[in-house]
Amino acid sequence: MKRNTLTLVAILILGAISFSSFAEGKELTKQEKKELRKEKRAIRKAERERYNQEMHDKAYQALKDFNFVLEATSLQNKRGKMINVSDHLNFISVEKDKATLQLSFRGYGGPNGLGGITLNGKIRNEKFSTDKHGNQYLEFNVMGAAIHAEVRISLNASDNFADASVDASTRSSKIQFRGSLVPKDDTRTYKSGFDI
Repeated sequence: MKRNTLTLVAILILGAISFSSFAEGKELTKQEKKELRKEKRAIRKAERERYNQEMHDKAYQALKDFNFVLEATSLQNKRGKMINVSDHLNFISVEKDKATLQLSFRGYGGPNGLGGITLNGKIRNEKFSTDKHGNQYLEFNVMGAAIHAEVRISLNASDNFADASVDASTRSSKIQFRGSLVPKDDTRTYKSGFDI
């Protein structure tokens, strides 16, 4: 609400300056136009930073509460090959002591009916840390019927962008999820009903 009010006030002030110049019948000078553009850019930048900080605060609280979803927009394998994926179908979900990892690739068959696999497990050995730049880290193990993996999540200090590496000890395979970390209530993901 504060953000909308601030934006409205800034628009009204800039509009009043432009309108008063127009009403007086004089054209803005190059310098005045330059200053006006500079002020508009500064307002947009401040709005972006405020929005990113709000998103970070929500993501950090969700991370601490163990009630979040990392919606992946890209995946990277252990050899460094990266592919873009749908954030609605590729995610890591954590709720209290349970975790779900879902992969989905278009054009492929898979046990979850979405072209991939959906794995569930219990969370063990969780550990939080923060580096000197303010980035937050969460490490835990996931153990389930078809998964035994170590998960490391890194949340940026300035927004809700996060990386998560999943090291599966059963097949010595590693995959990295990259995307936005959001509270579980705000997620747009679709979980397959065919999970393991």
